[in-house]
Amino acid sequence: MRLSGIVMKLLLPLLLLTILLFGLNLWWIDQQQNQIARPSRHQSQNKALPPAVLPQQPLQSQLIPSQQFAIQWGANPEAPFHISQGPDKGRGFCDVLLERLKVYLPDVRHQYIHESHNQIRRRMDAKEHVCFPCTLFQPALAEKNGRIFSKPTHYYAPHGVIATPAMASQIRQRFGNPVSLSALLASELRFSYQPARRYGELQEQLDQYSKSSRAPGRVDSGTDVSMLHFQMLNSGQLDATLDYRASLNYYQQHAREPLEFLPIAGHQHWLPGAISCPDSNWGQLAVLRINAVVDKIRQDKQFQQNLQFWFNQELPLYPVTEPYAKAQVP
Repeated sequence: MRLSGIVMKLLLPLLLLTILLFGLNLWWIDQQQNQIARPSRHQSQNKALPPAVLPQQPLQSQLIPSQQFAIQWGANPEAPFHISQGPDKGRGFCDVLLERLKVYLPDVRHQYIHESHNQIRRRMDAKEHVCFPCTLFQPALAEKNGRIFSKPTHYYAPHGVIATPAMASQIRQRFGNPVSLSALLASELRFSYQPARRYGELQEQLDQYSKSSRAPGRVDSGTDVSMLHFQMLNSGQLDATLDYRASLNYYQQHAREPLEFLPIAGHQHWLPGAISCPDSNWGQLAVLRINAVVDKIRQDKQFQQNLQFWFNQELPLYPVTEPYAKAQVP
């Protein structure tokens, strides 16, 4: 009895200790399961935040630069579209357009290719990832030329005939004011233009003229062809050329010899300008990205002030109704 009593006194604490340890073990297992099932405070806060933007936008913001959508801009060094040297460097209206696009498309990598019109066109024909920032908006020709256009970004004042004051007086007397371009092209006057450019409604007349025996040799090599044409006018090598008023305004700022701008009959309405890209899967994506910020570009004060400076007049803002798009330039 004495021995059994001693054994009982020893077993009782061991039994209590075993029960205590078993209980602690069950409590610990329960805590671990709760920890797994219950997210952390930080995790629950993230999960509770609803997406405030389209799904692809936060994904793009997390991409490293090499993974971002990239657009190569074909920059033709032709003033005042792109100005590559001198005191006005970087202040061409296409330069400013691209700078504002960089502001409104910060998640796109913007790269530049400085080449001639023809070289840029060949890249686009080959479906390279290149867009041309300043072109006339001609959606009817898009499929034919393998292009896709953005929404119009701005207006151009129309082209005109440019000549020396003496020749301008003769042209008015012979071909009217505004000038009949078809009558001028049919005359003996030495006329030239940039065949690498596109001239909207005037293009058909110019294409026919380029095939005629009256057309002089092409003058479209190198850069700043407009400035070369203006110099040829003043040196007596040409009688007339075709260009934008903005190009003449740039020339007049840097040359002493005066030239005059003559409006063309039937061609006195605003010309919509846009961005063109190759008609490919990549080009369609690029135009979608550009179109998303076109309204901001149209209202951008810096861009509008630059256009007004080079064209020497205030250009209307988009959007406008279609009849106003064909309104006469004052």
